[in-house]
Amino acid sequence: MKKFLAVILVVAMAFSLVSCGSDDSGAVHNDPNVETETYTVDTLTEAMGIGWNLGNALDAPEGETSWHQPVTTKEMIDKIHELGFNTVRVPTSWGLHTSGAPDYVIDEDWMDRVEEVVNYALDNDMFVILNSHHDNDFYYPSKEHEEESLNYIEKIWTQIAERFKDYDQHLIFQPMNEPRLAGTNYEWWVDYSKRECLEALDVINACNQKCVDVIRASGGRNADRFILAAVYAGSPSYCLDEPYKLPDDAVDGRMLISIHAYTPYNLAMNSDPAYRTFGEAEKREIDDVLQKHYDKYRKNGVGVIVDEMGIINKINPYDRQDWAAYFVAKAKSLGMVCCWWDNGNVEPGNESYGLFDRTNLEVFEDSLPPYQGLMDGYKTPVDKLKSSKPEE
Repeated sequence: MKKFLAVILVVAMAFSLVSCGSDDSGAVHNDPNVETETYTVDTLTEAMGIGWNLGNALDAPEGETSWHQPVTTKEMIDKIHELGFNTVRVPTSWGLHTSGAPDYVIDEDWMDRVEEVVNYALDNDMFVILNSHHDNDFYYPSKEHEEESLNYIEKIWTQIAERFKDYDQHLIFQPMNEPRLAGTNYEWWVDYSKRECLEALDVINACNQKCVDVIRASGGRNADRFILAAVYAGSPSYCLDEPYKLPDDAVDGRMLISIHAYTPYNLAMNSDPAYRTFGEAEKREIDDVLQKHYDKYRKNGVGVIVDEMGIINKINPYDRQDWAAYFVAKAKSLGMVCCWWDNGNVEPGNESYGLFDRTNLEVFEDSLPPYQGLMDGYKTPVDKLKSSKPEE
């Protein structure tokens, strides 16, 4: 099995280097005097290719290594690009790196470090999604906290927008991650009959709008930067219903919507080992989720970014490989971008989304099958995919 997986990795790397993104290194993306490419939603999502999340690093609220990941290096991001990824999402916590309310002045050292990591990816001519992650306490979506949340969004994104205003459209801003009523019965689901849930959706709409207004007013290349709007708890369900509203934007065609899709839940996220098989029913569930977002958003000019997706390790390598291939191929067929969530954990069971060994700069052995699936799905039409399972 080890030899088989090693061969898979070599083949995957060869194909992925051909299929994903540009190989221009040292590209300049923050010189306002250099004319840069302007993208449409169609050309952006095509160029973004497959994405990877630098999870449990800059998003660890207490600091980059506090969740047991090594310091991020340029060599890591170079290797990620070499492996075929052309987008890096940089989840970033800001709240504990500020002066606190009401001004929330971001620590200069922290801002510098975030920019340094962003540049690691941009130096490879990759795309970067920069967000506010694990800051839910600061933009808590309740009416009681609405004024405070809007103030936080305004103060934080005014500073981020100013720092990065000369960066071109390879840099995408995402104002929030999984805003939700944490600590309540409705943390991960919405009851439309409950006042607090409806109010939470309204506050999220207002926070998304505030971020768009702040970014557009900041000048420079933020005038037409792509912005990735958040939804309640990151759930695909809650941007399909009427209470959710995309922000108004003076610029046409620069709005994207974020969804997190560990779909189907029982296979991709539920640690119960009884759910280990990827088959036709699972394909239909992926089809249903992605098609609904295509119909509501993508075909109407709004980009759809599945900026978190993945399947945990239940010692089911072929099913993980086939899931990843199908998910990416289906999403690509609908003009959507997928970003694997990587938290560095490969131990079988709950939250085992680790893909890339940041210490040894290689794909984890246990993660070679889903990695191969990602690359297969990107280069193979969905109706041409073949199962990785050996014939019995």
